[in-house]
Amino acid sequence: MRTRDATLRGLLSRLRHQLALTVGWYGEAVPPPVRCQACGASVNGRWVFDDHTGLLTWRSWQDAAADALARMGSRGRGALLFIDLDRFKAINDRYGHLAGDVVLRAVADLLGSVTRRGDLVGRYGGDEFVVLLTSCGAADARGIVRRIAREIQELVVPVTAVDGTAVRVTRLSASIGLAFADATTAIEGLVQAADAAMLLSKRTGRRSGCSCCASRQVAAGEG
Repeated sequence: MRTRDATLRGLLSRLRHQLALTVGWYGEAVPPPVRCQACGASVNGRWVFDDHTGLLTWRSWQDAAADALARMGSRGRGALLFIDLDRFKAINDRYGHLAGDVVLRAVADLLGSVTRRGDLVGRYGGDEFVVLLTSCGAADARGIVRRIAREIQELVVPVTAVDGTAVRVTRLSASIGLAFADATTAIEGLVQAADAAMLLSKRTGRRSGCSCCASRQVAAGEG
């Protein structure tokens, strides 16, 4: 199985995001901070970031996602991913909560590197993440889901356990729900649909180690 060095991934991701903060995506001088540290989305000085992961907080992500859906226009298409790490509590219980925080940061860095400029990545809470894919068709969205699931499985995260032992956390997996929407879809309904798909994915696929991807089309105006 291929492995990923989470430390190197995190360093490269943070360097990429710092460049975006400093000079913008096209090289113009702009006053920082102007973009999300994880996904590069414009923050306009009014959004809040999670201390542990650097991602948008749930409330800030909701506001940003609602704005992004409104900007898509009547012909725009998007998709939402609801990502839940499997058996994450076991990591906290075995190695301690600080080690768990390191794993969460590694997953956040992974999501920032896999998603595209303009996508919105946020921390829903605990070991759960949300990703809004903007201007994204169904085939591309499913491809991104498969890549995220695969790369989470391949993560190797160096942590320090509560007893001071250096260990490497491996064999991670995630349950991922996917829901599709257009500009007329309410963000609450979209999140609810992706959450339901994630729960179905967890119930039916977790034993395989790769729980993707249940999906549901969201009706216009739902939620």
